[in-house]
Amino acid sequence: MSINLSPHEKKIFSLVEKHPTIVSDPVERKRIAELNGMTEKTLRNRLGDLKRYGVIGQQTRGQKTSTQDNEVLTDNLLLFWTNRRLIIKNTIIVAFVSLIVSLLLPKWYASKAVVLSSGAGQFNFLSSISPIPVADFGLSTINEDINNFIAILQSRTVKEYMVNKFNLVDRYKQRDIEFAMEAFEEKMELEVTEEGTLEISIIDKDPKVAKQMVSEALFMLDQINQNIGMEAGKYNREFLEKRLNQNKHDLEKAEFALKIFQEKTGIIDLVAQLSSTMQMSAQAYNSIFEAYTGLYIKKIETETELAVAKTTLSNNNPTIMQLEKLLNEQIFQLDQLMIKLDEKLQYLLSNITPAQVDAVPKIEFSVSFNSLPSLGLENGRLIREVELQSKIQELLIPQFEQAKLEETKNIPTLQVIDKPKVAINKAKPKRALIVIGATLMSILVSIIFIYTDHHTRDLRTALKRT
Repeated sequence: MSINLSPHEKKIFSLVEKHPTIVSDPVERKRIAELNGMTEKTLRNRLGDLKRYGVIGQQTRGQKTSTQDNEVLTDNLLLFWTNRRLIIKNTIIVAFVSLIVSLLLPKWYASKAVVLSSGAGQFNFLSSISPIPVADFGLSTINEDINNFIAILQSRTVKEYMVNKFNLVDRYKQRDIEFAMEAFEEKMELEVTEEGTLEISIIDKDPKVAKQMVSEALFMLDQINQNIGMEAGKYNREFLEKRLNQNKHDLEKAEFALKIFQEKTGIIDLVAQLSSTMQMSAQAYNSIFEAYTGLYIKKIETETELAVAKTTLSNNNPTIMQLEKLLNEQIFQLDQLMIKLDEKLQYLLSNITPAQVDAVPKIEFSVSFNSLPSLGLENGRLIREVELQSKIQELLIPQFEQAKLEETKNIPTLQVIDKPKVAINKAKPKRALIVIGATLMSILVSIIFIYTDHHTRDLRTALKRT
C-alpha cells in the first residue's frame, strides 16, 4: 500500500533514514531539528505522524531484540541525564524542607520498665503439686502470667485510669475519652523479650511525665493482678471445699460398705491374708494396685486444676487445652490398669486351693470355700475404694488449707527488674531517617515524573488536537 507523503513529511522520512536514532533519542532529535531549522517539538510531532502512517517502526514491530532493549535503557538513562538538573533541584529542596520539618517536630521521650512475674498472688496447683511433671506438658506459669500482664495493660480499665489520671484528653488534644484512650495505646509499647520478661515503654513530650505514666501503669498492673489472684483463690477454696466434703462422704460410704462386708463374711483382706502362701502373685497384684492408685491421684489433681482453670481462663486457653489432653490420657491409662487389676485379682483368687487356706491359721471364714473367689473380688474392690478415697483426702486437705491462705494474702505479683527512669535523650523524631527517607522519595518521584512526562507527550498532543 502506497502512501502519499507531503514534501515536509518526505524530508522528515529522509532524516530518519540518515539518523535513525532521532526516533527514540530526544537529545539527538533536538540536535537534528536545530540543524534543519525546526524545533524538537515539530520534529517529534512529524515522527508521530509517520509512525501512525506505518512508514517508520513497521520493521521492528513484534521483534524486540536485546539490542533494542539496550537502546531503550540507554535512551532512558540519557533522558534522566538530560533532566538531571530537575532531579538535583527537587532533591535539594525536599531534603532541606524535610530537615526543617524534622527540626520543628516536637521531641518525645520514652521511659521503660522491665517486669517479671513473681508467681505470687495467684494460686496454681501445677506449681504446688510435685508429682505432676509441669514442664513436660508445656504448662509453665511464667508465659501465662506475662500474657495476663499484657491483657491487663491493654484493658479499658487501665487505659481509662491513665486518661483520667494524667488528663490525656487535653494533653493529647483529643475530642473525648475514647479518642484519648486510643492515643494513649499508640504511645504505650509492650514487648516480650526472649528471656520471658515484659518491657513496658511509654513516650511523652515531658520525660518526667513519661516516667510517672510507667510508674502508674505498674501500680495498676499489680493491683488488678492481685485482685484477680485473690478472686482465683476464692474459686480455688470454694471448689476444694466442695470436693473435700464430697470426698469425706465417699470415704465414709466406702468404709461402711467394707465394714458390713467384713462382718458378714469374716474376710478382712483376702489378698493380704494369703500373701504368705501366694507371695509372687500377691506382689504382682499389689504392684499394679500401687500404680493404679498413684495414677488415680494424679487424675484427681488434674481434674482439680482443670476445674479451677475453667473459672479464671477462657475456654480456648492453651493451659485448659493441655490439661484436658492430660486428663484424657490419664483416664485412658486408668482404664487399662483397671482391666489388668481385675484380671490379676480374678486370676489370684481363682487359683486358691484349700491347702493354701489351711496353711494360714489366722483365717476363719464364715463362708464356703467355693464362694471365696467372688467374695475375694468384692473384698479387693472395696478395699481399693477405701484406699483411693483416703489418698484423695491426703491430697485435698493441704491444698484446701493452701487455698484459704491464697484467698486472703496480699503481696506483690510482679518483680520490677528495671524501674522507670527520667529519659535524657529523645526517642523520636528520628531526624536522620526522616531526611534520608524524604530525599530518596524525592529522587524516585522526580524520575517517575520525567519518564511519564516524556512518554505521554504524544498522547497529550493528540488529546489536545481532538
